Parts: sequence; C-alpha cells; structure tokens
Amino acid sequence: MELRIKVIILFLVLFIGCGESGRATQSVLPTPVVTYTPGEIVSDIDNRIQYYVGNTPIIITVPHDGDIIPTTIPERTGDTTKAENTLGIAEYFYNTFTSNGANGLYPHIVINNINRSRLDPDASIEVGAQNNYAAAYFNRYHNYIQVAIDSTEANFGIGVLVNLSAHKDDDNELVELGYLLSKDDLNNSDSYIENFASQSSLSAISNVSDAQFSESVRGFDSIGKKMMELNCCKPIYYTFDVTPSPSFPNPQSDDYNPGGYTVNKYANTGTSNISTVEFSTPYNGHRDSPYAYIALGTMLVESIQHFYELSTGMSLGIN
Repeated sequence: MELRIKVIILFLVLFIGCGESGRATQSVLPTPVVTYTPGEIVSDIDNRIQYYVGNTPIIITVPHDGDIIPTTIPERTGDTTKAENTLGIAEYFYNTFTSNGANGLYPHIVINNINRSRLDPDASIEVGAQNNYAAAYFNRYHNYIQVAIDSTEANFGIGVLVNLSAHKDDDNELVELGYLLSKDDLNNSDSYIENFASQSSLSAISNVSDAQFSESVRGFDSIGKKMMELNCCKPIYYTFDVTPSPSFPNPQSDDYNPGGYTVNKYANTGTSNISTVEFSTPYNGHRDSPYAYIALGTMLVESIQHFYELSTGMSLGIN
C-alpha cells in the first residue's frame, strides 16, 4: 500500500498488551499499557493481524481478504469464501481519507490477513477460530477493534464501524448495506421501520440525529442515497446501485445480508455508542478491477462523511 505513514511492528506471540479488563489500551485512555500513535500500523511480527491506528470516529474492518495460511492452524469448517479485494476498498478508503486535507486525521482500520479457510473473525469464536492458535489471532483482531472503539467513545462520544464483506449472489449487482434490519422489515413502510430504531445497528446515530430513522436507513440522510449520487474516478467513472436507498428501498436478493457477527457485536445495545454497517459488495463490476475498488473506497469516504456529519452535527475535518 502506498501509505505515507510510519510502520511499527510489535512482536506479539499470542496476545497484544492488555489491561486488567483484557482489552488493549490506547494513549487516550486513563490507564494505558500500550501507547499507539495515530498514523502508525500495529501488528504481530508476521503481519497476520494489522491495526492502522486512527484518531477519528470512523472504523473499517476487513475480515475475509487474507491470503496467509499458517501451518499451526488447520482448515476450519464453515464458510471459507474469500472476499477478494475488500482490502483494496479499505486501502483506498484510507488513502482518500488521509489525502483529502484531513489535517493529520486517520480512520481506524483493522485487517485480518489470515485466509478465511483458517480464520474467520467475522463469526463467533467457536465457528471462526477452531484451534488455540486461531483463537489467539481472533482475540487479537477483536482487541484491536475494541481499542478503536474505546478511543472513539472517549474522544468523540459516537462513532461508525463499517464491516467490508462480499455477496454470495452473483446475479445481485447492488451494494448491500446491512443495519440489522431483515429483508422482510425493509419490505414494509417507513412508518413500520420506525419501530425498529432501537434494535438496529444505527441506534447510536439515530439517538442523536434530527432525522426520522427511516430517513437514515433509506432516505435523504442515508449512506445509500449519498453513494448513488457519486461517480468516481479517472480514467473510468463508476456509479453503483445501493440498497437500501430511495431508489432501491427494499433488498432484491433472498441472500441479503442484514449484518453479521461484527455488526451485531459492536452495534449499540445499550452499552456502546457505535453504529455499525455491513458493506456487502458483488465481485463483478465492483471488486474485479483496481479501478472499481478504488471507486468504492473513495466514494465510501464521502458517503460516510455525509452520513456522520449530517446525523451528528460534528465535522470529520475532511475537505
């Protein structure tokens, strides 16, 4: 990656440094054990799990695009499909965010570089990590996410986590946004959807937004609407269809993903001020060329910025 940042590698055998709670700690917290600097990359010696340290309320997670197959981890059962080039989306999200005049601000990025056939951190530990070595990497991945969340809550009060995943439906050409609302929920009216605000993964944002919840999901304030207004980038300009949005208020696919393990785990459930989004993309026309995933990463920055600033009234500082 073309990242103009200093990279540090920490030699970690099984777990990153933890406080008494078992969580890794960051310099903004009251009792830090490990100090991380925004703009650095923290990792184990083999770069199997990486954390791009941020200082903004935006967190990106990349669970399924790894290639490393450790000899210490046997093949696991369950879904092992690789989400090809979701890491490319995260890369260009990061590069766009940090190059758009963000005044030294960085998003948090957490990446699993281990192949999904050996580790899936976007599933429960019983399903995703089926031996002790896999469990160590699983815990490290989620410890880094918790570092990012702790920093976000301490400094901004409220944040957004976007989990980058992939479609299973080859005939579905829409980008799917998951907010823990089912396809059946979204097939109903806006007034019906209003009843699910506190149960959705957008609950934290919804609590501070002046907009109706249904507007945040698929209306004027939504991520889907903003992304469909954009086009990017030279030499090939892409546009993407997105659901839910005003143009596609209801998912068309029976395999619509309302949000997986990560979106469920870190959504506001009364103990967190994080809103979470499943960002699920098809391969063809979206992740099958660098031009396409550059466009996705670049447009996702502007869409998340629009959503966060409009909902919270706080600026992310990106020009």
